[in-house]
Amino acid sequence: MEPPVIIIGAPRSGTSLMSRIIGRHPAIAVPRESHFYDTFLPWITHYGDLRRPRNRERLLRDILATPRLRRWIPAVDGREALARIEANGHFDLNGIVAGIMEAWTEARGKSRWGEKTPHHLFFADYILEGFPSARFVHIVRDGRDVAVSWMKARFGPKHVHPAARRWSQHLAVARRLETRLGAQFFQLRYEDLLRDTEAVVRQLCDFLAVEYFPQMLSPDPSYADYSADIRNRANLVKGVLTENTGRWRQMLSRRELRIFEAVAGEDLEAYGYERACPSARLSRLEALACIYLEHPPRKIAAMATNYPSQIEQLARLKMYLRLRIGL
Repeated sequence: MEPPVIIIGAPRSGTSLMSRIIGRHPAIAVPRESHFYDTFLPWITHYGDLRRPRNRERLLRDILATPRLRRWIPAVDGREALARIEANGHFDLNGIVAGIMEAWTEARGKSRWGEKTPHHLFFADYILEGFPSARFVHIVRDGRDVAVSWMKARFGPKHVHPAARRWSQHLAVARRLETRLGAQFFQLRYEDLLRDTEAVVRQLCDFLAVEYFPQMLSPDPSYADYSADIRNRANLVKGVLTENTGRWRQMLSRRELRIFEAVAGEDLEAYGYERACPSARLSRLEALACIYLEHPPRKIAAMATNYPSQIEQLARLKMYLRLRIGL
């Protein structure tokens, strides 16, 4: 198959929109988030030597049993994925991923696959070991809007201070990856995509060496049951929301803006976003209060009502315990 497309960016930056646009191309299939690497790479040694059929079959079975993969439409044909793995002859996690993605892509009647799990940015080095010609698409969004979206979502930080730190962390890793990859790395801003959608998507198609199709910008009703929060799912079904920028101006208080820009102001400027508080400062004492006093109760309250995440974490724990005790 042609080089896979790896979509990266901080969560709430438009990665779902980007996966929907690319996945509407008639040649490229992009499923829902997989969490292949952040879930299974830390566990990989517990599966033993993957050159042994029994071990790699168990890994494949466990991946397909995760709540994330069970929501893929169509479902992955395990037998076809295993046949692909055996035919390719690569018996590591990347080889398992290739078998799954190739089987699913062919079932969609397409010839190239893409993958979007924001946290896989931190596993890019390993991904490149298996897919050295992969094309990485990095989408950047104003971190203040990312913070607003995170604080309203059922996951992620619930205070601007950790939101700013995490946004900057993603950008730092992406910059190192861009330096390494050069022409294999395409970066766009969410705001530019909304302002001049067709032009940006045409540039993206040039990067991927595929023809542009207008249907890539059409709403996709298949996202009606996408495993996201209600607001995000509704937005994906609607299509490109050209007005979905600058929400931070109404949603963040003056103090929140000062805290965010004291932490991540340099990154805002580096990516072309104007500061609202050019002289923002944050004392060490206030920073500690944000981290240890203000954020924890908000995070605990959000976690207590995040039932989908609780179900997923419980399933992950059960799988890990079975793996460790050898069942």
